[in-house]
Parts: sequence; structure tokens; C-alpha cells
Amino acid sequence: MNRIRPALASALVAVIALLGVHGTAVSATAAPVIDPATITTIEIHKLEQPDALGQPATGLPQDTTGLVPVAGATFTATRVPGIDVTTNAGQQAAAALTAADAGPLVAGLPADASATTGAAGEATLTPLGVGLYYVRETSTPAGFIPAAPFLVTLPLTDPDTRDNWLTTVHVYPKNAHVGIELDVRDQDAVAVGDTVSWRARAGIPVQPSIDGYRITQTVAPGLTLDAGGIQVALDCGATLPSCPTLVPGVDYVLTVDPSGTGFVVDVTGPGRAVLAAAVQAHPGASVVVDFPTTVTADGAYVNTATLAATRATIDGDPGAPAVVADTAATRWGPLAILVREAGHPQNLIPGARFKLYLTPEDAAAGVNAVVVGGTDTWVSDQHGRVDISGLRFSDFVNGLQRDPTDPLYRNYYVRLTELPDGYLGSLSVLSVAVTSTTEPQLVVVELRRSGGSLPWTGAQVAGVGAAAVALLAAGVLFLIAARRRRREDAEAS
Repeated sequence: MNRIRPALASALVAVIALLGVHGTAVSATAAPVIDPATITTIEIHKLEQPDALGQPATGLPQDTTGLVPVAGATFTATRVPGIDVTTNAGQQAAAALTAADAGPLVAGLPADASATTGAAGEATLTPLGVGLYYVRETSTPAGFIPAAPFLVTLPLTDPDTRDNWLTTVHVYPKNAHVGIELDVRDQDAVAVGDTVSWRARAGIPVQPSIDGYRITQTVAPGLTLDAGGIQVALDCGATLPSCPTLVPGVDYVLTVDPSGTGFVVDVTGPGRAVLAAAVQAHPGASVVVDFPTTVTADGAYVNTATLAATRATIDGDPGAPAVVADTAATRWGPLAILVREAGHPQNLIPGARFKLYLTPEDAAAGVNAVVVGGTDTWVSDQHGRVDISGLRFSDFVNGLQRDPTDPLYRNYYVRLTELPDGYLGSLSVLSVAVTSTTEPQLVVVELRRSGGSLPWTGAQVAGVGAAAVALLAAGVLFLIAARRRRREDAEAS
């Protein structure tokens, strides 16, 4: 067997190419003979894939300032059998081998080292020996695309001195980052039956090819999905006019669950090529899925959007990154009115009529009343109660909690429009908030007995004072006249 001082340039080029960076081969013709007993190490520096390529990999430490480390990625290194890199023949075999070729050769073999990246994105594969190693990412955190397997020859030529070996080789595999966001827009919705709009925005991995891409949307019970309103599009940001159009049935397949509980968008091979090209041309490009729903009843409705951006994730392969997910919610609930007698709260009054408004101005003018389930007027029942359900929350709008100072915070305004027989009361406007899906805020309206037998409308209430004054005046005049007659009778006798 010939002991050599081989040039490991081809192996270095292989490492560089497989790590997604570019470099220049270096000569090692003056390197000493490799000691077969040398202990070697691979230092993993796991980073998010930036929009632009970084400096070429050389096996030496690099400045990674500004790059984002990726924690929780597990790597294994397995020695490729049958290749002795201390010989010319072994060097030539290593140079000719690709990671795709090496995969079957190490299948079923135990890993020589395994490590998981920490918070700094670093992991150490050691102790290793002399040879060609197949390095594979076996577990990837959610939201990232696994790095492709790559080969590292150990030891590696020192690119600075060119006459020595690196027994510790630094590699910088990059992970394309993906995520998904789900937003809801319900600020214009008022009552059940109104439309609530949703938008899922999914990232596209920055890599030359994408082997799988699926968006899954679940719709909560209590919401009715309008499947005809589902729209799928590419969003390239400011360069939207030049963004490609995704063609249904060609670039993606839309499958709607017959029960209406959700749908799946599967991007096809041609569609994934469109995505890859779009994100290369427009970093930050995303897939946008819009869909409308209607609300059917009170409740807190949470929808979930998930993204699987690799075939391994879609298929559920061991070690594949989990799907990334996001949720958004819309909340709906009731309000209640209790009508009772002033001074006698145990006396509950039926027959009072009310309307509901979104602004105090509309309530004062009696225009633009809220309609719920086809009705805009509610009457207190035998227990003096009015329940109005199916109203969007006051303090939860567009998926966010709101305080009363927020312009999107909504009060509802109750107005008594008609009094029941025999009662007087104020027709002033009362405000109320909807903040619970089950426990309504209670508006208490108190009325006074009038003794009348006719229904009391707003005009009649306004005339009560004048009528009372007239009756009082008549009584006083009658009393004065009676006293004058008695005095005159006494004088006559």
C-alpha cells in the first residue's frame, strides 16, 4: 500500500459544493503523510440560509456575524466503507463519490458520532478517525428545511499553509427557514351570518428546488366555509406586478373537506418550480391563501393553518421537521336586557321593545338598527328579559385584544323604543359591551307604574308632565269653587 501526501482539493470542493457555497481548490502536495491513527473532528455551525451566499467554506472557522444560528438540529457522521484516503486509489475514489452515491453505502451502518446543535447553532462530531465521512441531518427543528447530506474527508488540507492537515474541520450547513402566519379580519362583522375573512401567508424556502409544499387549513365548527371564495396566489411584495400567477389544477391542487372543516393546498412539481424561482428573484416572496367564513352561533372560533415545506414532512418520515403552524380566532357572544319596576326589582316587566345600534348617534336618530337573524326588534319576555346572541366581541377584533381606547373597540347601544301598558320610563340610550361567549353583560332598565291602560309610546311619555299639570290645576280650581259656594251659603243664612 502506498502512503501518500495527497492533494485533498477534490474533497474540499465536494464539501464546499454540498454545503451550498463556492470556493477554490488548494494544493497539498507538500503535506506530510497521514497518520492512520489520527483523531479527527467535524465542527458543525448550523445557520439559517441567508438571502445571499456567504464566504466560501475552507474547513477553517468563519466569521458568521449577522447570521442566525439554528438550535435543535441533529447530525450524524458515518464513515464510508471501502475507501482508504491514505492511498492514491482511495483519494481518487473519494473524489469521484457523491453524497447520493455514498448514502446506500452507509445505509444500516451505525453512526460514528452524533450531536445536536445548541443555542449557538454549534455541534461537535467527535471522536472520528481518518476517512471519508457521510454527514447527515437526522432531525430538523420545525420551521426549517433540512440541509442535504454531504461528504467530508478527514483530515483536510490546511488551506493557509498547504503543507499540513486540519484534524478539526469546520462546516457551515445552512437551513432554509419557513413559517406560516394566519390572520383574521372581522372588524366589519357585526352579527351571525356576517362574513369573517382569513388569510394564511406561508414562506417559501430559499433553495434551488423544493421537493414538497403543502398548506393545510382547518376551520372551526361554528364557522361555515365558503369554498368558492378560496384564493391561492403568490405575493412578491413591492414587485407584485411581476409575480407569477399560480394556476389551479396546474400549479396546485385544492382539496376541500366535504364536511367543511378545512381544505388542503398541494403545490405540484411545476408549481414548486415557480415558487423556487419566485423566491430567488424576490426574497421574501410568500404564498397567500385567502378564504371567507360565516359565523353561525356564539363562541370562540380558532382556525389553524399549517405548512409542510418538504416531502419528508408531508410523508411523516422519522427525523423530518414538524409542520409549522399558526392560529387566529374570532369571538362572538350575547348581551342581555332586564326590565323591572323601579323600587320593586322583584317585579319583572314583559312587553318592553328594544332596538340595538352600533353608534350613539344612530341610536338617538333611530336609524341603522342592528339586524340579527332577520330581526331588528326585541321584546322583553314574561321574566322581563331580552337576550340577543350572535354579536361580535367588543374587545377582541381582528384576532387581537382591544381596550376601550382602541378605535376598533366596539360598544353596542340599546334603546327602549316602546313601553308596555301601564308603565313610564326613560327612552335614553344605554351602552353595553360583549365580552363573553356565554355570560352576557346585563343592561338593567327600570320603569315606573303609570296606572294607564294604553300602551305608552315615546310621544305619550313626553306628554305625561303636561297632562299631570292640567289635572292638578283642574283639582285646585274645583276646590276653590267649592269653598266659595260654602261661604256664600253661610252668609245667606
